[in-house]
Amino acid sequence: MNVIPHENNSLSEAIYQDLRMRLIVGDLAPNDSLSIRKLAEDFSVSTMPVREALKRLETENALRGSAKRAYRVPDPSLQEATNIFFIRATLEGAGSELAMDHLTAEDLIQLRQYSFAMDDAWGRLNAHDFLLNNFQFHSLIYRATQNLDLSEMAEALYARSGPWMGRAIRDFTPGSDWANEHHDIIDAFEAGDKRKVRKLIEADVSWGIAYFQDHEPSPGN
Repeated sequence: MNVIPHENNSLSEAIYQDLRMRLIVGDLAPNDSLSIRKLAEDFSVSTMPVREALKRLETENALRGSAKRAYRVPDPSLQEATNIFFIRATLEGAGSELAMDHLTAEDLIQLRQYSFAMDDAWGRLNAHDFLLNNFQFHSLIYRATQNLDLSEMAEALYARSGPWMGRAIRDFTPGSDWANEHHDIIDAFEAGDKRKVRKLIEADVSWGIAYFQDHEPSPGN
């Protein structure tokens, strides 16, 4: 594919954002290998911006480097996965309280649309669509905190958890029992109940911990 960087953005930034979104929506799975040369061919660029983008994702612990000029999506141990989801739950729970003071009526309508889109994606067991709308749902809340550091940290953690969440969704079978707590989260926002919205956000994110406790993956590479 051809990457056309946005104004003031480098090729490396554009490639970084593309690969980061693939991690977020689960298009890249745990243990997937990313070849610098192959990615350079796909993006129709030299290897330099690809290498820079991959190195940046490695610095954020979203990828792991390899001596064979390739990078790999981490496959977490139970403890690693638990740590990531615990931090996400704690950070996003606190962020939801901050966001409540800034979310507009239009924001709440948009959150509801994302939630309905998640319902539809779950019914089709479409991990990509589910995680895309789930990320957009949570990202809107991050931004509403008006705390850039919190937003950037939360999104970086989401990029690390996306591949594993995608695998979890694909492991389920049609008709799997699932309750979309995002509708309840929106109800709590509309009611102005900070304590409840924080509790619901924490429970929603902690779903990942429960999955890994039941499906402990192989040790990370």
